[in-house]
Amino acid sequence: MVSKQLRELLRLSKTHGSDLFVVGGPLRDLLLQRKCSDYDFALKGASGLARLFAQTTRSPLVALDNTPGRETFRVVLRKQVYFDFSEMQGSSIETDLSRRDFSFNAMAVPLEKFLKGTKIFIDPYGGKTDLKNRTIRALPGSVLSDDPLRMLRAFRFMSTFGFTIETKTLTRIKKLKTKITKIAVERVFSELILLLSSDQAAPSIRAMNDSGLFKCLLPAIYMKGDASTTLTIFEQLEHLTSHLKETGIKPLREIRGILACKRHLIKLAALLYSLEKSSVSSVRRRHGKTRRNSKVGKTLEGLRASNADIDFITAVTACGLAASRHEAVDAQLKFAGKSPSMFQLYRFVDQHEGGLIPGLFLAMADRTQQGTDWKTNPTKIAVQNICDFYFQTYLPAKKKKPILNGDGLIKQLGLSPGASFRMILDHTEEARVLGIIKTRKEALQFAKGVLHGRGKEKF
Repeated sequence: MVSKQLRELLRLSKTHGSDLFVVGGPLRDLLLQRKCSDYDFALKGASGLARLFAQTTRSPLVALDNTPGRETFRVVLRKQVYFDFSEMQGSSIETDLSRRDFSFNAMAVPLEKFLKGTKIFIDPYGGKTDLKNRTIRALPGSVLSDDPLRMLRAFRFMSTFGFTIETKTLTRIKKLKTKITKIAVERVFSELILLLSSDQAAPSIRAMNDSGLFKCLLPAIYMKGDASTTLTIFEQLEHLTSHLKETGIKPLREIRGILACKRHLIKLAALLYSLEKSSVSSVRRRHGKTRRNSKVGKTLEGLRASNADIDFITAVTACGLAASRHEAVDAQLKFAGKSPSMFQLYRFVDQHEGGLIPGLFLAMADRTQQGTDWKTNPTKIAVQNICDFYFQTYLPAKKKKPILNGDGLIKQLGLSPGASFRMILDHTEEARVLGIIKTRKEALQFAKGVLHGRGKEKF
């Protein structure tokens, strides 16, 4: 389908009277034999051709940049397939390429030749050679100071492609690192998320730390010294989540799915985990709105993260801290089977459900090292115990409707709505999940016991 759309675009460009060039990413991905879904084009009169193409193909048109002389428009062909049209900078394609970021993104080819399969590109800065050598090289001049976000992008490419940033580019980054603070935080957060979405982000994060750029991005984690502990935990978490079979924790498929769903946010939680550890009240925070006022929450708020992302990350760090402070380990060692440990496990899982599985792995990253003997490791045993309870008892029970609700307390027990409602319902639901009560009659009897100061002790 894309080749068909490209041919249609070529036809329209001839009608439009524009010299249309494929630039940057598509050529890089072609040489790397990577699938491309985001096509970039440079031409004079970009906005006009973008509108014409969107109208002809009946596709949505999105303005990415309306700055006069720098207009960029996106045509969304289908989900995750985009055509981006940018106004050519300068009087020629060579001038336009000189203002781009890295050598392998400063290549171009006329669309007509691209469709014919040519790999003879306009390549004034040796982008092909750098791709072959797996090197990230910034263009000469002021390209990094013109847009300091490109410094972070260098590490993102390092993370995504497994490339090495060449020495001169690293030196320039070290010199210009403080300029990253002048960039809109929304752009910084978006670029950081892309970096963390890769399989192996740890080498890039450590290289960023060595350059000083990481400290400029997240100064809060350096408040009490260097970030060596943060980097170690991050590396260990990435290793654990990439090698789940090594830990022996089950159910493997379900856990892998949970960890993969928000991998980038879990990794960000690991980077901010030290802030949670420095807060003595963190373990007592239960609700999302309260956690947003934590050091982690405030840092994420400063990065303009969404409330949903803040709630998830703070839930992960709070769970990780609770587990790493021996609470989960003590529960495993002190209680077993259908003894009072079930009560302890319920409370832990219920309090930390929003970030439970990634939080447990964060705690493992904090408390263990690579090469650990997982068969006898107490943290691993505790995590497995919690996972068993969560997947085998808690989740199946939670799929069923509660036996008792507020109406039942009013009608059957003659209670008036008040603060005691939540406490009674929480304890009754707890007993239902643990299999202590199974019928409505039992639930009402149990609720009466809780109301009169009994019930909880039965656990």
